[in-house]
Amino acid sequence: MNYLPLFVDLKDRPCLIVGAGEVAARKAALLLRAGARLRVIAPAAGAGIQRLHDLGELVFEAAAFTPSQLAGQRLVIAATDNPDLNREVFAAARDADVLCNAVDDREHCDFILPAIVDRDPVLVAFSTGGEAPVLAQRLKSQLEAWLPARIGTLARRAGQWRGLVKKRFATIDARRRFWQRFFDGPIAADLLAGRDGKAERAMRQELISGKPEPVSGSASIVGAGPGDPALMTLRAQQLLSNADVVLYDRLVSPLILDMARKEAVLISVGKEGGGPSVPQEVITDWLLQHVRDGKRVCRLKGGDPFVFGRGGEEAAALAAADLPFEIVPGVSAALGCAAYSGIPLTLRGVSASVTFATASLQTDDDPDWAVLARPGQTLALYMSLQRLQHCSAALLRHGLPASTPAALVAEGTTPRQRIVRGTVATIAALATGVPSPAILFVGEAVALADKLSWFGENGGQTVVTGRSAVEVRRTALSA
Repeated sequence: MNYLPLFVDLKDRPCLIVGAGEVAARKAALLLRAGARLRVIAPAAGAGIQRLHDLGELVFEAAAFTPSQLAGQRLVIAATDNPDLNREVFAAARDADVLCNAVDDREHCDFILPAIVDRDPVLVAFSTGGEAPVLAQRLKSQLEAWLPARIGTLARRAGQWRGLVKKRFATIDARRRFWQRFFDGPIAADLLAGRDGKAERAMRQELISGKPEPVSGSASIVGAGPGDPALMTLRAQQLLSNADVVLYDRLVSPLILDMARKEAVLISVGKEGGGPSVPQEVITDWLLQHVRDGKRVCRLKGGDPFVFGRGGEEAAALAAADLPFEIVPGVSAALGCAAYSGIPLTLRGVSASVTFATASLQTDDDPDWAVLARPGQTLALYMSLQRLQHCSAALLRHGLPASTPAALVAEGTTPRQRIVRGTVATIAALATGVPSPAILFVGEAVALADKLSWFGENGGQTVVTGRSAVEVRRTALSA
């Protein structure tokens, strides 16, 4: 170990920066966050240092460096653009027994400034010892994504309750066991989810009365996105990785399910048009029962749970049963597939609106085809694959020109993505053998996909026929 990891209290402690450029301003911001009493020495101040001086955050002194300026300093950072001067500062600091960091010069550093993830009071700092700063920043980004945003709140409330816990449990072992249960239990989950009031009541019930509240579970209705695991939100990943039970749809990929903890119970509740399915009533009953059993349940849905995902029905059932839940949006299939296919859903001068609709209604009634066939919009038609011929005919019957560009995107955002392009009159005949799930896009902006496709080799497997995409593209781009 080349460096001793050490957290230092710099509140109201004198610190010095030699140099006043952009690098110095970044270092100054970091020291000021730690509460240091900061002085900056340089012949002239850069914009960042000058602004902090004008705000009274630090003291800037327009002067050349002299060793006497090190007197009384806790630490010094040499941040000039002159390596020789930085080394001079380092040598003088050594003589004065003041810790020094010369930026970008590891051989002349008594200490290094690590990459930091700040969830005050939770603070994570790590370093590659100056060997690979870019790697350190990458690790920082990954930790930022992994740590819950409210982990600091959890730590702060635990600190506030330590006195009560010490009174309630006489021995160190008993307190340790309590805190182990606490951080893996419902009170911590409530704090991380922002349910502070409920967490406070539960904690006081357990510590003051000595009687823990009955174990209560919670549900999260989570959008897993359109297929690519990288498109999941951070909150979705956190809830999935902490869940006791995961009820997941058919469209959720195995790579996403791998994010669940190994002890979690994974239950497939997938539906497939024309195939075997778990009835919605059964899914809802399972969801409610697992929550009542005290489990943290992640109801994981493809796309967004509130866009043709029946998430509203399940949330209503949880609300009616007075069970705690939260909703986590996801990138919808329409948004993801359009982006990964190069289809702008709106485009100035071509498409002023976008309509999301489903070709599979609960009743035998059809959608309002007259509305869906209106010009000047892009139509994203979910669950249309099994009724593609019917949908095309209905759009044509209600006045949509036969030459209107159309694209069917199957297994969008995944390595198996397939795009079939044609017109509203030809798309059904071209779509033979296209796998489910697939979504249909119709509208003049769809023709832009010929130029804007970017994902995978040639934008996926593509068939183009019918109206010239070049003609439409020129019209769109000149608008």
